[in-house]
Amino acid sequence: MAAFRGFDPELRSFMAAPAAAQQAMLAGLRGNPEEHGSFLHRQLAEIYAHWFGYRDGAFTRNTDDAAEEALFTAKIRLERELFDHWVSTDPEPEFADQFEAADYLDELAATNPGVGHPLFEYLRDEAPREQLDRFLQCELIRNEVVDDEVALLVVGLQGMQKAVAAANLWDECGRGKLEHFHTYWLRRLLAATNGWDALYEFRENHPWFAKLTSNMNAALLTRPARKLMAYGCFLVFESWVEPHFVRILDGLSRVGVLDDEVRIYFTAHVKIDPRHSRELSDGLRLQRPLLTPVEVRDVVHGAHLASSTGKRQFDHMLAYLKSSNSEGAQA
Repeated sequence: MAAFRGFDPELRSFMAAPAAAQQAMLAGLRGNPEEHGSFLHRQLAEIYAHWFGYRDGAFTRNTDDAAEEALFTAKIRLERELFDHWVSTDPEPEFADQFEAADYLDELAATNPGVGHPLFEYLRDEAPREQLDRFLQCELIRNEVVDDEVALLVVGLQGMQKAVAAANLWDECGRGKLEHFHTYWLRRLLAATNGWDALYEFRENHPWFAKLTSNMNAALLTRPARKLMAYGCFLVFESWVEPHFVRILDGLSRVGVLDDEVRIYFTAHVKIDPRHSRELSDGLRLQRPLLTPVEVRDVVHGAHLASSTGKRQFDHMLAYLKSSNSEGAQA
């Protein structure tokens, strides 16, 4: 990847604005959910690209204290906007202890709205090849930092929760074999679809809502007070892998995409990920020292944040793909 050359002009302008102007800008967008969500999530995605420290998304050779101070301030303000004015969740149950909460999360992992979302029925049964290709691009962009997301989850946890998060990271890292790194499977997908040449374009032009779940995860992972929310969030994310990827593979088969290099990321996850969600709930169930009621509430809240954010992302993506399909048919 090319070296980082600076932030997008829109983000630079927001960073340079006084606090009152930033607040007024965000307040002015709230009346238009599409513009509000687009601005919020595009800026957060760029900020998190810096936070993860990749060569093409951050000051990785030389620091810029002034720019990073402004960036950190913008991050806090945008995240406050995210949680105060964009997030929506249903009322959440309260539990006497972590054992009851773990049982509830097992049920939520199987029944949350994202598990059987109609987006994946559409990909399996109706989406034409070009729409499946576009969806794969969005999945690739969303998942290219998943190993570092799991690494951040490990930091700050204790006991069994740390153990199961670390085991998940070990899986992400191919259990010590480069060819089994989950991100290496994405590299194979890129190579098989001539995606390396178009990767920069994928990143620049993917729809703003393709990273809703990634942004929510990063917003939880990069603030210490939300650490246990990130744990619950990740548990729900893991509940989606098998049901979603099975449908994606069925859709690829339907349009004749049988190349193992294209399918490897999905086929491998179907085999290894079904246990991850249950491992995370068991990590909560067996956690020592015992979590306080407030900490248990944080885990459950994070799971609900994941569920509601995922539904919004999938709703947007389904409408986007169906609209593109309709436009293509008319042409």
